[in-house]
Amino acid sequence: MKVNPVNKEPLYRLFSYLPPYKGYIFLALIAMVIAAATSSLMALLMGKLTDLGFYQKNGLVAIWAPIALIGISVLHGGGQFCSSYLLQMVSQKVLVQIRGLMFDNMIRWPEETVQQEQSGRVVSRFVNEASQALSSASEVLTVLVRDSLQVIALMCVLLWHNWQLTAVTLVVAPFLVVILRTVSKKLKKLTSDSQVTFGAMLNVLGETYKSERLIKVYDAYKFEAERFGHVNRRLQGLTMRQQVVKGLGTPLTQLVSMCGVSVVVFVALVQAQHGTLSLSEFVTYISAMLLMMPAIRKLANLNGTIARMAAAAESLFQMIDVPLEKDPGTKILGRAKGKVEFRNVCYKYPQALEPSLKDFSLKVEAGSMVALVGASGAGKSTIINMIPRFMIPASGEILMDDIPQNELTLASIREQIAIVTQEVMLFDDTIAANIAFGAGREVSEEEIMKAAEAAYLLPLIQSLPEGINTRIGESGAKLSGGQRQRVSIARALLKNAPILLLDEATSALDTESEKYIQASLDKLRSGRTSFVVAHRLSTIVDADCIVVLDQGAIVETGTHFELLQKDGPYAHLYKIQFSKQVDKHHSEGK
Repeated sequence: MKVNPVNKEPLYRLFSYLPPYKGYIFLALIAMVIAAATSSLMALLMGKLTDLGFYQKNGLVAIWAPIALIGISVLHGGGQFCSSYLLQMVSQKVLVQIRGLMFDNMIRWPEETVQQEQSGRVVSRFVNEASQALSSASEVLTVLVRDSLQVIALMCVLLWHNWQLTAVTLVVAPFLVVILRTVSKKLKKLTSDSQVTFGAMLNVLGETYKSERLIKVYDAYKFEAERFGHVNRRLQGLTMRQQVVKGLGTPLTQLVSMCGVSVVVFVALVQAQHGTLSLSEFVTYISAMLLMMPAIRKLANLNGTIARMAAAAESLFQMIDVPLEKDPGTKILGRAKGKVEFRNVCYKYPQALEPSLKDFSLKVEAGSMVALVGASGAGKSTIINMIPRFMIPASGEILMDDIPQNELTLASIREQIAIVTQEVMLFDDTIAANIAFGAGREVSEEEIMKAAEAAYLLPLIQSLPEGINTRIGESGAKLSGGQRQRVSIARALLKNAPILLLDEATSALDTESEKYIQASLDKLRSGRTSFVVAHRLSTIVDADCIVVLDQGAIVETGTHFELLQKDGPYAHLYKIQFSKQVDKHHSEGK
């Protein structure tokens, strides 16, 4: 995946989405300050209670001490809850914003990027990395601010009561820094590898789920299980390595911290023996240290969280930074007449050795039907995909109504086009919604039914209890191949565009359905330009121009009868298909 250079660090970019929510963050900070302040207040209270209760024998302490402790605990817990809730709300709002940006960019990727990217990796970024980055961001902000404030407040208590003991604890700081840096570096690398592997696993799952019939017929259970098992075991290994690094980081940090505490206790006891440290001061100091330990542990664990969040954020912004489709045009075409012209067009697929189109020139008048014929790989689909500018010529130009494509906006170009491809794409929605998809306006049920009738869908619709409001499942799984293609054709008919692109549009239809479709397409061609890719030559007999292609170049052009008279490649293909049909009829007659 090619990306634009990124000047900002991923974490900095991630937190740059926070300013619009500064009100919520400010309230969360106040709650964190309350939570941190109550921790130090609790330590001070423990020392004071020691003096009042054990030395001064104050009877009211027995009454007020529990009330004070409960009140401080309520303030502390309330501060923690409010800060966590507010920051999680901000996190989810930013998550929605970033996912929306990722989605908007993804559907505007150029064709080359779509072909290069694994679908599982893309899904992983939406599901795994986005959640990980933003849920971690909430945790990071909470711990970083609240626990840092708590440590600072308690550290002030320690310094106020005995700066000598506090100075002793700072000896362990360099050792903590070394541990945290080492853990962070290793965790970030392992997290990045895990994200890639998770995407690969989703890709394998998607392919396997869609190919379940193929797997059953070819008895490929073992092969697919081994393929999934390989990715699954690799993900397990990476997860366990992350756990080892993370698991070692926490106890090592605690061990170093406890060494500091042990030294403090030793020095404190020495001072107590020499009469320079009172019991209440010792209780206050130890209470502050014990309250500070959980906060230090959370801050230490935060290092691994930040490493995982940085890796996830980097992955998200790599996706966001992918260059979008080029849209250099500024002119807006109204409803086009339908004239299309190719001038010396060449195109070469990325990493291909030879161009798929070589110096291709063709002028198509408005309202005419052009059929593209040739063997697989001859360049037919490339031509079809260049008309809506899915692919951009390496050289030469394409004109629509005598205006170069690169002078027109993408929206203006695609507004003129309806397309039906061999690979039908339907959505998990109703028949009506799939037909109305892309119409660009509100359509009535009557209009939908007219399009359905033209595509020979009425028998299907009338056989269903819910009619056009029947849901058809993921990718139209509840329909047959021919039915799916007829829904796609109805969608193209409803758009009523001046240019029709039919890439094997009738390939999955039975003979009777094809007859009705051809009749409806004949009506549609009046005043419209049609580009038809078809291997079944009987469907293009009435074409105004048949273009025969071979290895990206035009071999011959003409009408059906003109090409038969030339007795060239087209006539050869037609004779082969005709002889097969004759043989089929003879066998059926027997």
